[in-house]
Amino acid sequence: MKRTNLLIGFIFLVFVMLALGCATPFEMAQVSQKAGKAAYKRGDYKGAIENYKKAISQDPASSSKSTWRYNNLGDAYFKNGNYQEALKAYKQCLEGTYKDKLWDKYPDYRGNRLLDVRKCYEALKDYRGAVSFMEQLIAKDPNNYNYFRELGYMYVLVGQYDKGIAATKRAIELHPQDAGPYNNLGYAYGKKKEYDDAFKAFRKSIALNPKNYGAYSNMASLMSGCRYYTEAAEAYKKAVELQPANVIYLMNLANTYRLMGRYDDAMIPVNKAIKMQTISGIGIGIAIESDSPTVKTVMETGPAKKSDVQIGDKIIKVYSKSTKGWNAKQVAQNIKGASGTQVTLTIERKNVSNPVEKLVVRETIHNKTAAASFAIRGFVHRYKGEKEKFLKDAEKAYSLDSTNDWAIISLGASYLDQGRYDEGFKLLSRIKKGTQTDILEATAYAKKGDFKKAINIYSAIPETELSPKDVPLWNDRTTLLKTLKPYIVSKMESAGSLRTQGRYKEALKELGDALKVSDDQESKKILSTMSAIMETNPKLSELPEEARKYALMGDMLTKQGKFADAAKEYRKAVQAAPYIASLCLNTAMIYGELKRYPQAIHFMKTYLQLAPKAPNARAAKDQIYKWEFMMGEGK
Repeated sequence: MKRTNLLIGFIFLVFVMLALGCATPFEMAQVSQKAGKAAYKRGDYKGAIENYKKAISQDPASSSKSTWRYNNLGDAYFKNGNYQEALKAYKQCLEGTYKDKLWDKYPDYRGNRLLDVRKCYEALKDYRGAVSFMEQLIAKDPNNYNYFRELGYMYVLVGQYDKGIAATKRAIELHPQDAGPYNNLGYAYGKKKEYDDAFKAFRKSIALNPKNYGAYSNMASLMSGCRYYTEAAEAYKKAVELQPANVIYLMNLANTYRLMGRYDDAMIPVNKAIKMQTISGIGIGIAIESDSPTVKTVMETGPAKKSDVQIGDKIIKVYSKSTKGWNAKQVAQNIKGASGTQVTLTIERKNVSNPVEKLVVRETIHNKTAAASFAIRGFVHRYKGEKEKFLKDAEKAYSLDSTNDWAIISLGASYLDQGRYDEGFKLLSRIKKGTQTDILEATAYAKKGDFKKAINIYSAIPETELSPKDVPLWNDRTTLLKTLKPYIVSKMESAGSLRTQGRYKEALKELGDALKVSDDQESKKILSTMSAIMETNPKLSELPEEARKYALMGDMLTKQGKFADAAKEYRKAVQAAPYIASLCLNTAMIYGELKRYPQAIHFMKTYLQLAPKAPNARAAKDQIYKWEFMMGEGK
């Protein structure tokens, strides 16, 4: 009470001095500063900007105070969406830290101001501008830890990973006990696909700060990308534990469980996410302007729209209570309420002489960002066999945000499941294709009887994109292959007839077509038949021209050390002539060089099935054992 009385007394004294004309510039600036803070607190960011600017102009000589005021001004500009102006204010603030040496008194001050500058550059998506700015600061102060930390992060955002790693390592040298740079370092190594170094960096960050939820999340994301789903789920769980209200972490945890096939477990976090993205209200967004709540957005399908509430309306009363001086939180508390209840708004509208009353019935409203959550939950329903619930969630996701990829994929997939092929294809054509959409489309074409189209889509999917660890994707693959059974049967019958007639090359071609879409059990039978045919005539081992071309390109790329490109060419050669054992051997070895051991093992086993009596069969088997060991070691 004593402090409150003193504050009231101080403000009264200042106003008296203002009235007498004897207030100092500092005292006038203090009044404006306090008014700015009050406006900012209630969400009137335009009012805050006006008052903060006034405070700076009233007392320009007080450099130390101006430094703080520029920081407040930057915050208000940022909240109001004026990112360019916010950036200027934050830079002014940062410059003031040099003049006033504020970092001597407040060690974290400069680091926090740098974070403010960074968030502006990120909001403006001007990452290269951020890099340039940080490089200029380092030129002034080449031993500043904060500068190297931020520069390393910005280098990663512009894709200069090696520079990012070097700058971040310098930050670590200058401040080895800070967890933040290790998190950035892990992220940079992950982008370079140097996974061992990435995981070491993330773990070091967590060891230095066990509450570093960002490091847990980043590590989980990388683990998920490497299909270490069990470890990823544990890391996401820890991130959720540290940040239980973070919707993104909950969604990522749910999706990881989905990929593992743990569908009931997935339901728990995704339902939590949806609950957090749900309110009971009228569907408007407001901002405080001139001390009054002003409608800035109106949800197209919300109850406010139905009651003709418009953008620009000033809400002067809720029920009979005046909103003058309310902050955004007070407005929300008074407008929200149980679904089905009513709220009366008194509104001032431009070009309307008298205030009007609007009776609005509250509804359950889902945030636009809930689109992805509903889509993920829909897919969980799909793999539990609950197709109607899948459609319902997919339609909800799409109604919330028809531009969201998750929403588009879920509704497209649901349409394809129901045989609404044209609608499904049309939706999926709007997004960048991936393995999931490819298999969905291939399955739909197979169900329509267009086997050629289905096989072309499926055959183009790299084997690295398919793994039994991705349980739902593998289930979709199994469904596709079952749908293609009639095609395989017809090809096998044709091959048998051609073989009886001695038309071996044609028989091999038919078997090769069947092999493209066969499961493991069928593949063994087909490869065994191919091997038996090859033994009848040594001339069949000659490479066809198309396969020869790809194999030679693969050989040249291998000599140049371009193993990833070489693997693509060898794979094309195998597709052109899947019965040539040597092509499978070369493909296996190149995948081994790339440390893509599951693919290497697959092609080496294929080689042994095609050439079980090969002189190097023993060495090939031993190589499989070595790769299996390397897989177990995680190398």
